[in-house]
Amino acid sequence: MDAAEVDYDAKLYKASGDIIPELQVKLPLLIWHDGNKSRLRTHVLYTKCAELRNLIDRFQEWPQLLDPVLASLVQSVVDGFQQYITQYADYYGYETRSDSQAIPLPLGLSQILYTLCKVRGYKVIVRLLNNEPRYVEPMLFCMRHWQTLRSRSLTSPSVWEEKYIMLLWLSHLMLAPFELSTLSTHNKVNIDSGLSRLTEGLPEVAVDVLSLGFEHITSPSKERESAVILLVRLALRKDMQSANLSEQLVDYAVGKLLDPPSKKNTSVYHAIGYLSLLYALMNLGTMSEVAPFLTKVYRASATLFSSSDEHHATIRGSAPARKLLIKVQRVCLTHALALARTPTPLDGDMVNEMLEEGIQTYLDALGDQDSPVRMAASKALSVITLNLDESMAAEIVEAVLGSLAENILVEDPNTGRSMAKTDLPTDNTLQMKRNISLVDPQKWQGLMLTLGHLLFRRSPPPHQLVDIIEALLVGLEFEQRSSVGTSVGNGVRDAACFGIWALSRKYSTLELDAIKAAEVAGGNVTSNSDGNESSALQLIATRLTLAACLDPSGNIRRGSSAALQELIGRHPDIIVQGIPIVQVVDYQAVARRSRAMIEVAVAASELDKLYHDALLDALADWRGARAADPDSRRWAADAMRRLCRRTSTDRRTDLARQVLQTASKLKPRNLGTTAGSRHGLLLLATAIIESDDSQSNPGTWRRLLECFKLEDLSGSLSGKATNDTEMVIESVAPLFQALVRYQSPPDEMLSIIDHCILISSKPRTVDACATAMMSLSRTLDAQQQALLLRSWMDLSTQKRSDLVCKGRLHSLSKLFELADSGGADRQRILPFFADIVCGPDAIETRVVAMSCLGRSLRAMAERSTGRFDEAAVTRALLHGLNDYTNDQRGDIGSLLRLESLDVAEIITRFPMQEAEVLIAAVTPNVVRLAAERLNKVRHRASSCLKVCWFYLGWQPALPESYEHLADVSSESYFSHLLPLVRNEQVNVQLIKGLASSAAGTTEEIGRACCRALTTYALDVRLNAEIKQRMMSAMLSCVAESGSAEDSQVIPLLDFCTFMVEQGIFASDTDSFPARAWNTFQKVHTTTASIERLDALIRLYSAFLVYPDLRNKVLDKLTRLLLHRYPKIRNAAADVLYVNTSEEVLLERDWNGAAASNKPQVLELRRRLRVGVAVQEAA
Repeated sequence: MDAAEVDYDAKLYKASGDIIPELQVKLPLLIWHDGNKSRLRTHVLYTKCAELRNLIDRFQEWPQLLDPVLASLVQSVVDGFQQYITQYADYYGYETRSDSQAIPLPLGLSQILYTLCKVRGYKVIVRLLNNEPRYVEPMLFCMRHWQTLRSRSLTSPSVWEEKYIMLLWLSHLMLAPFELSTLSTHNKVNIDSGLSRLTEGLPEVAVDVLSLGFEHITSPSKERESAVILLVRLALRKDMQSANLSEQLVDYAVGKLLDPPSKKNTSVYHAIGYLSLLYALMNLGTMSEVAPFLTKVYRASATLFSSSDEHHATIRGSAPARKLLIKVQRVCLTHALALARTPTPLDGDMVNEMLEEGIQTYLDALGDQDSPVRMAASKALSVITLNLDESMAAEIVEAVLGSLAENILVEDPNTGRSMAKTDLPTDNTLQMKRNISLVDPQKWQGLMLTLGHLLFRRSPPPHQLVDIIEALLVGLEFEQRSSVGTSVGNGVRDAACFGIWALSRKYSTLELDAIKAAEVAGGNVTSNSDGNESSALQLIATRLTLAACLDPSGNIRRGSSAALQELIGRHPDIIVQGIPIVQVVDYQAVARRSRAMIEVAVAASELDKLYHDALLDALADWRGARAADPDSRRWAADAMRRLCRRTSTDRRTDLARQVLQTASKLKPRNLGTTAGSRHGLLLLATAIIESDDSQSNPGTWRRLLECFKLEDLSGSLSGKATNDTEMVIESVAPLFQALVRYQSPPDEMLSIIDHCILISSKPRTVDACATAMMSLSRTLDAQQQALLLRSWMDLSTQKRSDLVCKGRLHSLSKLFELADSGGADRQRILPFFADIVCGPDAIETRVVAMSCLGRSLRAMAERSTGRFDEAAVTRALLHGLNDYTNDQRGDIGSLLRLESLDVAEIITRFPMQEAEVLIAAVTPNVVRLAAERLNKVRHRASSCLKVCWFYLGWQPALPESYEHLADVSSESYFSHLLPLVRNEQVNVQLIKGLASSAAGTTEEIGRACCRALTTYALDVRLNAEIKQRMMSAMLSCVAESGSAEDSQVIPLLDFCTFMVEQGIFASDTDSFPARAWNTFQKVHTTTASIERLDALIRLYSAFLVYPDLRNKVLDKLTRLLLHRYPKIRNAAADVLYVNTSEEVLLERDWNGAAASNKPQVLELRRRLRVGVAVQEAA
C-alpha cells in the first residue's frame, strides 16, 4: 500500500461548518411545508432524502462532530414521525405516480434515522426517541396496517429501514415503567399454533408485540436485530417475568433450533435469528434471571456444535451461526462461573465439565476459516480466563502458547538444518532463526488475537511474559504466501500489534524492564548505545520501528506506530531516543509506504546505531529486498543506499557479501518469487556498492566480487523475455555498472548485457541496459568501441529485429556521446537512425529511433562536438512530421509526429549557420501540425512553432503563445495562426492543417476553426491579394492530395465546401471557378471511393452558386445518377432536387438498377440543357 497523504479528519472538520447548518435547514423543510411545523408532508421525494443521508454519511469518520446538533436533528424526525402515525396513518396507502419518485414520509424519516444509527450508533440514537406509552398502540397499528397496504401494492418500495426503526422504537417503549395490561390494541393478531402456548395469560399488547417480533426474527435483513431486542426487552419486563415469558421463549427457540424443520431447504437465517434471541436474552439478563434456563441454553449450543445431525450441520456451516454459538456459550459460562460463587451455586462437576468443553471449543475455533468466528473465539477465551483463578488462567495461557509453538521450525546457524522447536530445549533455540512456513496462518491469527485479549485483561502472570513477548515478536514479522502469491500474514501481524499495545498498556515498567532481550528467542538486540544490556522493551520498540517503516500493509504500519507510541508513553526513559523515535515514526508519516521506507526509515536510523543496524538487516529481508511488489524492492534499495552512507566500510562489505551470497544461491530459473527475490537482492547489492562514493577501498570490493560468478548472480536470462526476466534485467544492469568501477568488465559481462539489450522492451529496463553498456564501454579502448559500434550497425551479421530493437537503439544513442566526434563510426549513427525512421519498421520502432536521434542531437548541441549530417536529419524529420499511419488503434503516426516535433525544437539549439536551412525546410510542416486535428499534436506543435519562427525571424510575428492543452482548441488560437497565410512559404501547409481541424475532428474544434476562418476571411480590411493567396493555397493543397488517402482528402474537400458556401471567394468569381473546377477534377478519379464521391457531391452542390460552372456541375451530377453505387445515386438525386425541384427525382427509385433509370436521366438532362448523350458514369 502506498496511500496518499490526505488528512481526511481535518478536511471533514473544516467542511462540517457548512454541512451541519445545511442539515439544520433542509431537514425541517423535508418534513413540514415551509419548515415551520404547521403542516406535515405525507410524501417526500426519494432524492431529497438521499441528499440528506449523503450529508450524514460524511460523518462516518468522525461522528462526534454531530453531537452538538444530534438531539435537535433527531427530535425533528421524531416529531414528524409521531405526528404522522397519530394523524395521517391512513395516508400511507395513497398511490403516487410511478414517475414521481415520492415515498411515504415515515419511510423517508426511517431511512434518515437508520443513517444516524449507522454513523453514531443505535444505542446513542435510541436514547433520543420518545418513550411515552401512549405511542405503543399507534406504532403497533401502523406496522400492521402499513404491511397490509404494502401487500396489496405491486410497486411498494423497500421498507426494511422503516421496519428496523419502528421495531427499535418499540423496544425502547418497552423500557417505560408501565403495565402492559393497562394498554389496549385494536389489532386482530393471527397467532401461529407454535406461539399459542407462549401467549397464554399475556395482555393483548404483549401478544401483539410477541407476534410482531417473531415475524421479523427470521428476516435476512437488518430488522432481525431490532426484532431480537424487542423480544428480549419484552421478556425481561417485570410483568412478563411473572408470566415466566423468558423461560418459555428459551424453550421455544431451543426447540426451533434442535428439532428438524417442517419445511425442507429452510433458510439458515431462521437459526441465526433464534441464536441471536438466545444470546441477547442471556447477555442482557441478570444472573438470577437466566439461572433457570442457563444449563438448557448451554447444552443446546453444545449439541449444535458437536451433533452429526444434518440439520445441525447445516446451521454449523454458517459462519454467523458459529459466531453466535460461541457468544452464547461465552455468556453461559460467564454466568455459570458467577453462580458458582453465590450461596446457591450450580453443581461443581457440571460447571467444570462445561468449562472444559467450552475452552476446548474455543481453542478449536481459533483456527476457523472465517475471521469473525476466530475473533469471537479469542474474545470468549479471554473473558472466560478473566473469571478463573490464577492457576487455571495460567494453564489457558500455556495452552495458547503451546499451540503457537506447534509446527515452528528452528534453523541451526552452523549446520543449516531445520528442526521442530518443540523437540529442543528452550535455551538451545534462543539464537536460532524461526521458520514458520508450516504453521496455519488462520489459526495463528486467532491465537494472536487471544493473546491480545488476554493481555488487555491482564490475565497472564508476569512469569509467562517472556514466552508471550517471543510469540508477539514472531507474529509481528509473520508472513506467508498463498498458492497465487498473495500475502496471508496481514491478520497475524495486525493481531500482534494489538497484543503489544495491550502488553504496553496493562503491565508496569518494572515488570517489563526486568525481562532482558537475551532471554527472548530471536532477541538479537543485546546492548544499547551505552553498552548496557538491552531490555525486552527496547527489543519490542526496535521491532515496532521496523514494522512501522517497512511493513507492506498500511494498517500494520500505522498500528505499529500506535503501539510504539503507547509503549514509549507508558514506559518513559527506557527506550533509546524514545521521544524522538515516536516523533519520527509518526502515525501520519508512515501511511505512505514509499515515504515510510525511505524518509522515515532513514530519519529513524540517524537517531541511534541500534535502529540503524536493525534497519540494515531488515531491508535485506522479506519486507525490503524480498518484498512482493517491485516498487517496494526499489524503495528498499534507495533506503539502503542512504543508510550505507553512514555505515562503516567493513559493515558495508559484510552486508554486500551476505546479499550477494543469498542471490547466488537462488534457483537459476528466473520465475515468480525467485525472480522477485533476485531483483530485490541485486538492487540492494548495487545500492551498497554505489554508496561508497569515495572508492577508498577498491581492493576490498574487488576481492569480494571475485568470489561470485556472474551467471550465478544473474540466473538464466535465455529464451523469450517475460515480465520476470525483464525485472531481473533491471537489477542486473545497474549491478554490472557498479562492478566496473572496481574491475575491468570480462567478456562474459559484455555478453550478458548485450543479450539483455536485445530482449528488453520496457522503458525502465531498456534505459538501465543502455546506461550499463555506456559504463562498460568507457572501460574499452577506442578501437574496441569502434568495433562494437560497427557490429551493432551491420545488418549482414544479425537479424533486422536485433538491429532495430529498442535496447540496441537506446544503447547506440548513449554510445554516441562517448564515440570520437570525428570518427567515421560516430558519423554513421545519425544516418542509421534516419534510415530506420524512414524505413518499413513498426511505428513503435520508428518512434524510438526518432527519440534516439533527438537524444544524440541534444548531446551534440550541449557539447558543441562537430556538425551533424544535415541531409539525413532533414530526411528523417520530413518523414516523421508527415507520418499519418493508421491502424486499429487509430492515428498512431501521431506518436512519431510528436517525437519529430521534439527533435525539431532540439535542432534550434545549434548555431544559425548549421541549422537554418533545415529549420526552414521543416517549419511549414510544423505550421500544419500547429493547426491539425489532434489536440496533443496541435499543442506540442504550437510551442515548437514559436521556437522555430523566432529562430528564423520570419514574418508576420506570432502574437502570443498558448501553454495549456485546452487553449489550443479555442477560436482565438486559430485566429492567431491565420495571419501566417500571408507567408507564401507556409500558407499551403497552414490550409492543410486548418482543413483537418475544420472537417476532420470534433464538432467543438471544427466550429472554433471555422468561426476563426470566416471572421478572418470576411474582414473588410483584408485585401484581395491575401484572399488570392488563400485561394491559391487551398487549390494547391487539393492538387497535391489527388493521390493521397481518403483520411486526408475528404476533410480537405469538406473544408473547401465550407469556404465556398461562406462566400469567402465571392469577389474572385472571375478567376476562381475555372481554376477550382479543373483542380477538383484531379481528385474525382474513376477509382474514387464512395466516401470521396460523397464529399465531392457536397462540393459540387456549393459550386452551383457560380453561373459559369452551373452547367458543368449539373452535367457531373446527372452522370452520377447512373453511378454503380446506390448511395452515390441517392446523394446526387438529393442535391439535384434541392437545386432544380424536378419531380422525377422524387418519383424514381434510385436504389434500383441504374439501367432502369437511364431514360428518365436522359430526359432530365435534356430539360436541364446539359446534353443528351450519357456515358457510363465516372
